[in-house]
Amino acid sequence: MAVASYGSTNISMNGVDIWHNVIGASGVSFSTLFTNLTPADSQPHQASELRNNAFLYGSVQAGTGGTVSVTSGYSQGAASSFNLENVNFNSISSITITATATYPYTFHSFRDSSGGGGSALSTTGAGTTTGTITLTSSTHTGVQTFHAYFTTTHVDP
Repeated sequence: MAVASYGSTNISMNGVDIWHNVIGASGVSFSTLFTNLTPADSQPHQASELRNNAFLYGSVQAGTGGTVSVTSGYSQGAASSFNLENVNFNSISSITITATATYPYTFHSFRDSSGGGGSALSTTGAGTTTGTITLTSSTHTGVQTFHAYFTTTHVDP
């Protein structure tokens, strides 16, 4: 997951369109920015709310043999892929993504590349039907897409 972090000074709206999955290149409004965070908060808003704050963005993809969901921090039902919500890490300290294998597959790992490539980010639950990865404002901050990798020993699943 990529994390956009703001320091204590020189808060800029430049770059918000990179991490915020609702705001496009056409412009930024505080209402759109803050209402579409998880959890959403009430108005009025000001730029200083970004100070010393970090926000999650990115996506999750399931490989052949399973689905992915968010089971802690906020709720996202099982799917083959989805965009992560813009989590405000000042309000939610972590989220847990769960990968669920479909027989005859088992969970192998969460990776930073598809098809079992790249580096393993989490092997919690490897060899079982479910695996998890927990994301915080300081874990896997440069990963923009998490790939759930599933394996099978069957010749023809």
